[in-house]
Amino acid sequence: MASLIQTLAVAEYLNFRHTAKALGVSQPSISARIKALEEDLGVLLFERNTRGVRLT
Repeated sequence: MASLIQTLAVAEYLNFRHTAKALGVSQPSISARIKALEEDLGVLLFERNTRGVRLT
């Protein structure tokens, strides 16, 4: 459930760092959870770049 909540938050903020700050968790933990979710689903949920992310 935490993976889905964090994924929705990233979709709202479009930035892992801002999401982590808003949720009070570390940025690497959010990145790892979303990467694991993407691997489980077999699809990319976000396009990542140096300035943030974009929904696919």
